[in-house]
Parts: sequence; C-alpha cells; structure tokens
Amino acid sequence: MNSDMKKFFKSLKFKMSLLYSGILLVFCAGFLLVMNVFLVNYMRQDIGAPRMVVFDNPAIINLNEEKAELLKSSRENDLENIRLISIYSILPFVVLSFVGGYLIADNSLKPLERLNDEMKKKSAKNLGEKINFVDNGDEISELIKSFNDMSEQLSRSFEAQKEFVENASHELKTPLAIIQANVDSILADSKIDKKELMSMLEDSRSSILFMNKLTEDLLLLSLVDVDFERENLNIRRVLEEAVTDARKLVDGEKFEIVLNDGEGIDVKGNMVLLKRAFQNLIENSIKYSKGKKLIVDIEKKDGDIKLVFKDDGVGVPKDKQERIFDRFYRVDKSRSRKTGGSGLGLAITKEIIEKHNGTIDRKSTRLNSSHRIRS
Repeated sequence: MNSDMKKFFKSLKFKMSLLYSGILLVFCAGFLLVMNVFLVNYMRQDIGAPRMVVFDNPAIINLNEEKAELLKSSRENDLENIRLISIYSILPFVVLSFVGGYLIADNSLKPLERLNDEMKKKSAKNLGEKINFVDNGDEISELIKSFNDMSEQLSRSFEAQKEFVENASHELKTPLAIIQANVDSILADSKIDKKELMSMLEDSRSSILFMNKLTEDLLLLSLVDVDFERENLNIRRVLEEAVTDARKLVDGEKFEIVLNDGEGIDVKGNMVLLKRAFQNLIENSIKYSKGKKLIVDIEKKDGDIKLVFKDDGVGVPKDKQERIFDRFYRVDKSRSRKTGGSGLGLAITKEIIEKHNGTIDRKSTRLNSSHRIRS
C-alpha cells in the first residue's frame, strides 16, 4: 500500500464517508428486515381461513384446496424473490451511499482544506495576515476566526519579542563598548596618570551598574509572567517602604513626598512586586520631573483601590505620552543614560499592576499616573 492510499484511508473524508455509509446501511438493513418479517407473515397466511385474510377481497375468500395451495406456492416464490432482491440491492446501495457520503464530506471539509493550506504558508513574516473566508456561522467559520485571532496575537508577541531582544542588545552594547574602550586604553598606556585612570574606572563602574540594573529589570519582567504568591497587604505600608527605598537609591531626601490617607486599606498582592511598581513611579518623579514635591492620593471606592501620583514637575510632552509605558522607551535618552535609566521602569510598573488585576494610565501634561487595584 503506497503512501497516498494510506493517507486516503486515514483521511477525515474517508472516515466520515465510512461512518455515513455505515449508518445508512444499518437503517436500511433494519428497514428490510422489518419489511421481510411483515411480508413473511402476510405471504404465509392461511388463505382458506377468511378471518386470517388481511384484505377483504371476495376473489380470494373460500378458495378450494387446490387453488389455495397453488396461490400459497406462488407467494412462497414471490417471497424468495423479494429476499434475493433485498440482499442483492444492499451492496450497490452501500457503494452509492459511500460515494454520496464522500462527496458530502468533501464539500463540507473544503474550508478546512483551505485553512490547512493557509497554515502551511504561515511564517514569522506573514503571521499577522488573516485568512479570508465566508462566515457561514458554523463551527468551521468559528475555527477560522479563532485561528485568525491566534495568528494576530502570535504576530504581536513575535514582534514584541524581536523588539525586546533588539532593544536589550542595543542597551547592553553601549556600556560594554565603554568598558572595553577603557580597558584597552589602560592596557595600551602603562604611564597613564592616576586622575585619568580613576575617571576611566568610574565610567566603567557606572556602565557595570547600568548593566546590572538592566539585568535585574529584565529578570523581573520575566518573573512577572510567572504566578506569584499573594497576601493581604496594607497599601499605605507598601507605599511607605517604596518611598524609603526610592529616597535611598536616587538621593531624594530633599524631595517632598506626601501620602494622603490609605490607613486601613488592604489589598491582596505581592509585597515585593507592588513595592517595586510604586518605587518606579516615585523614582521617576524624583529623577526626571524637575519638581520638588510628589503627592500620592489613596482612596477606596466600590471595592477598588485608586492611587493617584501627582508631582509639580515639567511633565511629559503630549506627543510622547502614548509611549511612556513601552519597554526601553525614554523621553530624554541622553538624560536617562546619565542617570542610569534603561526605559524599563514604567513598563515593569504596568506589568505588575495588570498582574494584580489593575490598570495604569497617565493624565494631563504632567506625569500624573493613576491605577486601580481590586482588593
């Protein structure tokens, strides 16, 4: 048996046709059996007994014995012929039903064949292209819809992954180049003075710290996608710890931070992740807003917790507000490089908040971010 024949016998068309033909065969066999039983009972009635005659026909009532026997013999022959015809008619009927079932299956499965052909053509380059089809409202149409949605989601994921790898490579390339240039200069000049040496080492140290921070952020982003432990947390306590850590990391002792309310408000979440999300928002205000004060309003309404971060800084330009939550995006790239920013802070914050069933958004021209977390 060649491969084409094996493929045919394993195909859904063949199986559906066989099933269709088998079901018809069972029904027809049952029908023929019932008809034969009825005919046997009818043909073998005692013709000489009027009470046993089904049809009230005077021509066949009270026949003499010879004629009755002749009629009975004739009926026996007719019954045998009917049996043979019934048996011989089953085979062509089965063949015709199989052919008919195959044609029906072929017509019904054509959309699946087209879907299969389109799936074979899919690659990373055209994954986002949708398959055109006529929506008949049936299961196959729903399947194609689901496939189109899945392809679109995978396309976005591939694009995001590609952009993520490119951006991460780009971010690591600059500090590595600085370190390599400094090491090469030190090795090439054995008489380099101490002041210049210390400057090179300080630049290298800053680059290493930047890469270390970037690596931590990338690891955190990957961990956010994994299910994490949750516990009941006091939201004000989480914010207070975030304020303390942010002040230490970015030298924000002179920056005024005011927390309004929040006493007795609890949320179910992860302490480490939520503190990191709030810390990123606070650090952004301290480092980039050029302001002197940050106010955090905390309120609970209808089971939701709303936090509003408002600073008195310069804010974010309107043409750049839409991208502030994108990974590796920085409003001022040169300034962020000097302060060690990688452009992942707000992206991490957004991921963490959404994993806690919340949302985050910015309002006005200032960095005024608010998000809701369901407790």
